[in-house]
Amino acid sequence: MVRYLTPFGFLALVPLGAWLGGIGTFLAAAATPLALALLDSVLGEGSATAGKTHARWIPRLYIVAQLGVTAWAAVQTASPRTSLLDALGLTLSTGVVTGVSGFLAAHEMIHSRDRRERGLGLLFLVSVFYMQFRVAHPYGHHRNAATPADPASAGLGETLYAFLARSVRGQVREAWSFEARRTRANRGINRLLAYFAIEAALLLTVALVSLRAAAFLVAVAVIAIALLESFNYVAHYGLTRRIGPDGRPEPLAPQHSWNSGRRMNNAALFNMGRHSDHHRHAARSYDRLEPCAGAAELPCGYAGAILLAIIPPLWRHVMDPRAMAAMTAARVLYPSRSTGGAGSRLRTALGLPIPCSSVIQCKERESDDEESTSQADFRDSCSRRRCNSSAPNREFSPH
Repeated sequence: MVRYLTPFGFLALVPLGAWLGGIGTFLAAAATPLALALLDSVLGEGSATAGKTHARWIPRLYIVAQLGVTAWAAVQTASPRTSLLDALGLTLSTGVVTGVSGFLAAHEMIHSRDRRERGLGLLFLVSVFYMQFRVAHPYGHHRNAATPADPASAGLGETLYAFLARSVRGQVREAWSFEARRTRANRGINRLLAYFAIEAALLLTVALVSLRAAAFLVAVAVIAIALLESFNYVAHYGLTRRIGPDGRPEPLAPQHSWNSGRRMNNAALFNMGRHSDHHRHAARSYDRLEPCAGAAELPCGYAGAILLAIIPPLWRHVMDPRAMAAMTAARVLYPSRSTGGAGSRLRTALGLPIPCSSVIQCKERESDDEESTSQADFRDSCSRRRCNSSAPNREFSPH
């Protein structure tokens, strides 16, 4: 459990940098990505460990600490005694730690079945003006990941910069469409309207007190959102689910998400390197996520992958062949959604998972009490017993 305290160390670099002053204010911004990338290489792979009940307090406390540091940094930035260099350093450093660990702690909370944890996650999302993520992520991304219908999944050949703009716009539209359908069916309140009003009220209130503080919060939000969406870019890059004759995608399987077992990666990112298991069990606590057999594996940790993605030619040189190889292997091991045949026998011989493709397997998976409601709906091929059609190949490319 101690290793999951790593994010607090990076967060502490923000006030430490402010104490140093000048170029020192950039300490957290520089040290966080570099330490993650370098220590991933040094510490290597880690093994899965059983979760502990008190591990839930770590992301809760982190969000509280993150909000406290953000508020403190906003006050510091608003002070007329703070130089422009110090203000820039504090802004960049706060944005980086917010985007790296803050968003992932909030992500953990919004997937929780505990209403109090979901509320805490929303409180963080208010601070970065990204409350729509509470709707778009569980009800959009977790249903449509690794398909063209998901704005938060990157196609083969798509650059990080093109993806960032498309993903943010697409998730807002996706969340709005979901809420419009929900309110028509239930005659409830459109949560996005409430979310936008809360965010506008926060920004206006801060701006009335200090324009510099308001500019600080907006800049931190932009940096943090860019880092979150960079994580999304890496998570499913070039990995696609085939579409069956009924127009439905094949079940999401381990090979549709990029994973990393690097120790430092998972310690600082609340185990999000176990990304396939997170998609399989969305409500499962981060400390209980496990490696999945047959999962697509990154050549490095997520921090290193994001640094690679900043340089598109280098990223494509490293990742395009891996993505194509992963999908080619998937077509051999998972040739269709039907049971039996050489593909199933080969998967069994290799000890790889068999996708939900029979009524028995569907029942077994539906009995998992750790599955979230949205995830159960997402696997409609199980709940509706549509597990028998073949799945021809269809490439997902932005071009």
